[in-house]
Amino acid sequence: MEEYVLDAIPVKGGVKILLNDFKEKVIKTTFPVYVITDNPDIVLQHPEVKYYEEEKWRTIEGKELTLYRFEVESLDAYHYIRKRLKVVNEIPTVLSQTLYRLGIRPFRRIYDDKDSYEFPKIKIVTVRFLHWYDGCDNCYEVEVNGNVERYYNFLPSIEADVAECYGFPCNNVKAQVKIRGDLKRSPVSLKGLIEWSYVTRTPIHEIAYATIGKALTTNEAWVALKRKVIIPNIVPRVEKLRRLEDIMIADKGGLVIFPKIGCFDNVYQIDFKSMYPSLIIKYNISAETVNSCDDIKTELHSICLKERGIVPVALEWLVKRKEELKEIDKERAEAIKWILVASFGYLGYRNSRFGKIEAYEMVTYFARKTLRKTIDLAEKLGFEVLHGIIDSLIVKGDNVKKLVDAVEKEIGLRLEYKRINWVIFTSTRNGTPYPMRYIGNSEEGDIIAKGFIKSNMPNIVKDFLNDTLSVLLEAKSCDDVKRMKNKIKDLYLAYERRVINGEPKDYVIWIKHIPYVRGLKGFYDARKGYSGRSILYYKEYLKRVYNDVLEMISC
Repeated sequence: MEEYVLDAIPVKGGVKILLNDFKEKVIKTTFPVYVITDNPDIVLQHPEVKYYEEEKWRTIEGKELTLYRFEVESLDAYHYIRKRLKVVNEIPTVLSQTLYRLGIRPFRRIYDDKDSYEFPKIKIVTVRFLHWYDGCDNCYEVEVNGNVERYYNFLPSIEADVAECYGFPCNNVKAQVKIRGDLKRSPVSLKGLIEWSYVTRTPIHEIAYATIGKALTTNEAWVALKRKVIIPNIVPRVEKLRRLEDIMIADKGGLVIFPKIGCFDNVYQIDFKSMYPSLIIKYNISAETVNSCDDIKTELHSICLKERGIVPVALEWLVKRKEELKEIDKERAEAIKWILVASFGYLGYRNSRFGKIEAYEMVTYFARKTLRKTIDLAEKLGFEVLHGIIDSLIVKGDNVKKLVDAVEKEIGLRLEYKRINWVIFTSTRNGTPYPMRYIGNSEEGDIIAKGFIKSNMPNIVKDFLNDTLSVLLEAKSCDDVKRMKNKIKDLYLAYERRVINGEPKDYVIWIKHIPYVRGLKGFYDARKGYSGRSILYYKEYLKRVYNDVLEMISC
């Protein structure tokens, strides 16, 4: 049986490696602790400090400093030192750095440190207890390696290598690694967490309850660590004083082109693949490269190309890994996508270790330039641009492959495109074009619905809109869409009856992961039990949405 590393626990004098099938292995080692001090010898007085090495490092700005790397027997000694001295390079965690030196990587065969797209051959389980507002009245939902089963009134004993459980069902789960799903702060699944643990080289118990920002920063910190760039705990970075006029020019978001209202047949959607991360990589945008020399000059800031930036290097392999995983495992690819999505915003986050606001501004600057140049190329080739939003265009014209090839050659970023049989762009109630809301029918047989179904709508309204999309899926042209009015009316009348005779779960409204129901006296928390609903509220809500749908398909 192959042995996979699931987790690692620090012990005195080494680390305990948790393997699949409830196996364990203790490896003797020391832990590295990096300290800035004028008196390293005094630290040796601690009984668990074995020795130290003097090393030359540099700050992110390039200033050379002397660090002392102490090798300690336990993390207790590390915590003792950090309370008394200035400790740096604490991310990646001390435990992660220790495993890296040993050639051990989470969720790979022990001592197999090579990159791989293979998912480990382990048993992973997710267990939830579902209530009436979840769509199953008091039942247990158990997912084992992607296969879901439900149990009513009882939950059998479960064994797994890695388990995610919510609340009291955790008592029935025996696992080498157990994660409390209700304490998670990330939007990824258990499989996604395993991918995060792998790509960040961080034991899963240290990443399971972390934010996306920690996963991103850890990836960047590995690049800095290998370059011997000091990773501080607090970034004393202050934005330079600027005139208000300069801030107004620089502090802009992505480019949005208001859509042409109406229904259009035979159009194409063109998307840049991971646009913001790709721009960071292409233009070498990182805290230490922006405004450090004038290799690239713009009206906002300059960028230095003398050394590849920490952020671009960290993102480059993540972009490649996401694209490869899309063909193999979409769930893990989605976990990588979350890190890439956060990469842009984190450049401007005030506590980001490898970002600064000027770097953030450069990304949006190049994004606007890129989309504008793409629009110009499209119009030169005879395409009608119907809509544009940040990293995506919808155009009408012939030979879209010629346009895609021209953009990739001119701009140097990768694109993907798909044909859409028809697309509808709508307006707000005051007649202004609505850039964040449109629906369409792709050639692959999928409905594209942006801003159509909102997470805080009642379940019954969501169901109506999903059924409406299923009806519209039958339409192959704008004329077909208009002929669907009667079918959608029949659907509405059926849902109007369901408002009166529906199941309690139909009236649930999810707001910030909490279920509510609108009762006669107002909204109440559904977790306290079902206490009736206001038929008038749900009837009016459904009618309002139905009228919006009619107006949309009449364009």
